[in-house]
Amino acid sequence: MVRCPRCGFIIPDGEMVCGNCGGNVSRVMNRPQQANVQRYVLHAEAKDQEPRQQKIGYAGFWKRSGAGLLDLGIAAILMFCVMAAGEILQYRAFTPLAMIFTGVFYFLVLTPLMVSSGYRASLGKVVAGIVVTDINGRELSFSRAFLRELGKYVSLLTAGAGFVLMGFKEKKQGLHDFLALTVVTHRSEAHLLTNLAPANTLVTSRRLWFGRVVTGCAILFSLLILCYFGFVLHEAVTPDGLAAHSLVLAADSVADTKYPQYSLPLYDTAIGFQPNDTRILVKKVVVLQDTGQVDEARTCLNRAMTASPNDTLPIVASGDLMYGNAQYQAAIGYYEKALGLNRNDANIWIKKGDAYLAVSMVEMQGMREQYKSLTAKNAGSYQSSDTSTMDAFRSTESYREAIKSYNEAIRIDPLTSVEISGRVLASTKALVGTYQGILDDIGIDNSTIKASTNQKPVG
Repeated sequence: MVRCPRCGFIIPDGEMVCGNCGGNVSRVMNRPQQANVQRYVLHAEAKDQEPRQQKIGYAGFWKRSGAGLLDLGIAAILMFCVMAAGEILQYRAFTPLAMIFTGVFYFLVLTPLMVSSGYRASLGKVVAGIVVTDINGRELSFSRAFLRELGKYVSLLTAGAGFVLMGFKEKKQGLHDFLALTVVTHRSEAHLLTNLAPANTLVTSRRLWFGRVVTGCAILFSLLILCYFGFVLHEAVTPDGLAAHSLVLAADSVADTKYPQYSLPLYDTAIGFQPNDTRILVKKVVVLQDTGQVDEARTCLNRAMTASPNDTLPIVASGDLMYGNAQYQAAIGYYEKALGLNRNDANIWIKKGDAYLAVSMVEMQGMREQYKSLTAKNAGSYQSSDTSTMDAFRSTESYREAIKSYNEAIRIDPLTSVEISGRVLASTKALVGTYQGILDDIGIDNSTIKASTNQKPVG
């Protein structure tokens, strides 16, 4: 079979004249693409004519996936350019929002505009040589192209199964193609769709209406889920609250990357919508602490505690900040203050136990240094009758307070016992190592101590 150079009609082997336009194809050797083809019967122009068959090549899964990756790469480049421009112009506070709006603009504005234009494809599809049309090869309207892009979100909600359909359906259609009644073909094959029987206008409009309803319900359902888990049915859903929550989600995703500092402008913008939201302020504090901005973190925590004096979240965060800076006594003070507001929070008891445990470790290390100085003065001599320095061995008040806090946490939540057991075992090993180090520094072993304690009094 060969293709007519004038109209593109495929002519069976042995025929020299195109049955569609009458052109001579005796010297034409251009073969059509054979991959992903589907055979369709065309309408006969006259009753006595035999129905003609035509092959149409649809773009397969891998080619469309490659075009989609190209679109993602182009969008990423645009977002990087916006970020670089923000750095140059020193508009860092608005750079993350501008990057998000750039991505939305590319996929929900620029792509539908190009698909509904003479290109009939996004930038990635133009490079791949494929086009998007309706089932009869006609250009899409902007609203229909926009519906197709929104339908991709529905395909994502199905855990990607909507995209996998492209590898199994006859016309290589994904779920979003079914919702918008579109097909994706090779650019050289798109004009052949005009030879098919025209689709029923009434049926098409009904199916498009169904696609709009399904897409709208999917988006509405996602927003309801977002509102439910974001506000936990305790806060009234307002435009400012919804905007703040969306910004916090975006900031959280940025904070988990290698550049957490870029999440700070997003948190600042969210705080502008919800100035007294301690949850957002504490999230900002965590990023400030990770980036080494300790003074700014303290200022933000003071603001949070002033805005909500009865909320334990900023108080515990203040304790965590002190703990991270090795100010364990100050951390214990904040944890006790938080427990004064809520004594049934096992996590606060665990944090308090950790702080006391850290204090005991510091004290044990100080004890060893003290014994080093004593042995240096006495040149390694050891007198068993001198018990004044032995009181340091029984100075374990901080360790006992840590155990009390851990026991209280286990009483409130027994499931924490496994986590706490690991902490206690590790600390016990460290304490035993400290004691053994003290004995090594003194220059005696266990047998010497045992012998000295078994001596009988003279006289």
